[in-house]
Amino acid sequence: MKKIGFIIICVLLFQGIKAQDTLRITLPEALDIALSESPTIKIADKEIERVDYSKKSAWYGLIPNFEGSGQYAKYVSPATMSLAGMTIELPTDFNANASLSASLPLFAPALWESIRMTKVDMQLAVEKARASKITLRNDVLKAYYSVMLAQDSYQALLSSHSLSEEVYKQAKKRFELGLAAEYDVISAEVQMKNLEPNILEVENGIEQAKQFLKILMGVDVAQPIKIVGSLSDFENEIVAINNSKNFSINENTDIKQINIQQQQLQSALRLQRTQRMPMLAAFGQYGYAGTGNNAGNNPFTGMPMPADESWFSQGMLVGLQLNIPLTGIFTNIAKEKQTKIQIEQLGIQRDYLQNSINVQMLTAQNNMEKAAKQADSAKSNAAMAQKGYDISLKRYENGMGTIIELQNASLALTQAKLAYNQALSSFLTAKADLEKIMGREVI
Repeated sequence: MKKIGFIIICVLLFQGIKAQDTLRITLPEALDIALSESPTIKIADKEIERVDYSKKSAWYGLIPNFEGSGQYAKYVSPATMSLAGMTIELPTDFNANASLSASLPLFAPALWESIRMTKVDMQLAVEKARASKITLRNDVLKAYYSVMLAQDSYQALLSSHSLSEEVYKQAKKRFELGLAAEYDVISAEVQMKNLEPNILEVENGIEQAKQFLKILMGVDVAQPIKIVGSLSDFENEIVAINNSKNFSINENTDIKQINIQQQQLQSALRLQRTQRMPMLAAFGQYGYAGTGNNAGNNPFTGMPMPADESWFSQGMLVGLQLNIPLTGIFTNIAKEKQTKIQIEQLGIQRDYLQNSINVQMLTAQNNMEKAAKQADSAKSNAAMAQKGYDISLKRYENGMGTIIELQNASLALTQAKLAYNQALSSFLTAKADLEKIMGREVI
């Protein structure tokens, strides 16, 4: 008995641990997790970091550039020279030199324009990261609403199954008392059984919707989660959105990105123009060299000569260097014309994009208004269907109604609840799309 009790305690503890592992997630929490764990956001943040290093690299071009070089060469075979028909071997052992040079740009328009371009590149990287967050927010919202729609539909079907079960019990009871025909029992049981496949299908739909949501959030697909809330919690948003008509696309990320791309092309055009400008730089150089001779005879006098190493400074040079482009002017002019055409093309694309986004925003607004009206109608319809079912049930219990009347009332109630949930989901989805078009980043 002690052993059995110990096993039971272990099982209960294990079940408790499993229950604790289930994440209870609200909509704000789902968005927070997605924005911190999603690979899409991490990649966008890495791109900002990369562009930041590119910006720093461009600034490093303004600081003095120091270069050092050195060379050491040892003779494997003696050097020779020909003089008056004679070949003379030189006692040279090695040659060596070292130098240090420095340069500093004084007038470098191309470098300055490159630094300006990196600032625009950073703006584009930040805007693309913002676009990733907006897109992810939209995807998470719609995935969360899909889970809630599946859960609410599941609850509506369970409620309908309970009603059908209650009808079945009433029909069976009346049949046993001889107050109803066997057809009523069979019909009620068939209606109850017909709901079970739909319930199983919705259960699978809930799990699939949760899996997709976990992928968007960057959560392990094996991690169990529980979505908190229902679609009815967002009823007040229908009133709030109808009272607000101030919609703007000024923060639309696609338009902002194409504006930044236009700035990039303008910077590229200015950079190409700087290729026709002179560049002035200051420089300095210092060198040191040495040679070594092996012990031997002087090749000219024949006198003995000891081994020797001689090192000497080549002196320090400072000066200015001016580079003036001459032959590449016409090539740069052709490149400038190409860039101007690209700017014109981008302007046409921007106009077309703005018109397309205006249509998308109008469509989203229409979808919201349509879904809001459907939700209001479905809510009233559900209330009337509930009242109709209650009346039909009383009539059937008192022998004044038929089983078909009661089944129709039960079916109408289920359909009204499902239609209401679908209308709420359609409204929230359209609202999420509108917020994406407006460039909204937070709830």
